[in-house]
Amino acid sequence: MRPSLAPSDHPAAAEKIALGLLTRREHSAFELKQKLSLRGFSADVIDDVIHRLFEQGWQSDARYARAYLRMRVARGYGLMAIRAELRQRGVESACVATVIAEAEIDWLACATRQVARHYQQPANDRAALLHRYRHLLNRGFSPEQARVASAFWPDEPP
Repeated sequence: MRPSLAPSDHPAAAEKIALGLLTRREHSAFELKQKLSLRGFSADVIDDVIHRLFEQGWQSDARYARAYLRMRVARGYGLMAIRAELRQRGVESACVATVIAEAEIDWLACATRQVARHYQQPANDRAALLHRYRHLLNRGFSPEQARVASAFWPDEPP
């Protein structure tokens, strides 16, 4: 078990740790609460610190969701997987829906990029198509996107 790093339950210490975390990468409010709780701060102090950081513009679940969405799309994940991951990280459904709608992502293009990146040759039989289809489903693409993209092969290698 990790020893408590908080010498006291002082809000300034919690804010310093939270700011340190936020300077490294975006965090959702839920993630910050978990990390500060593991360091031994009380729930009241954590809530006050996160509220203050939100008011000052240091913490934003919407900004976190946009950054997370960009990162997961670049790594070849689909809408359903990204939506579920954001919900697991404590981002509200309404915020997730807004961020995804604002992003205007062509999910079929993402799926075809994933096929071109992951496979070295075109599918030559039904088993290979089915393998690609399942791969795309596991990465969070819709069945229709997976069906269309699994048969895709670029004219020129990437």
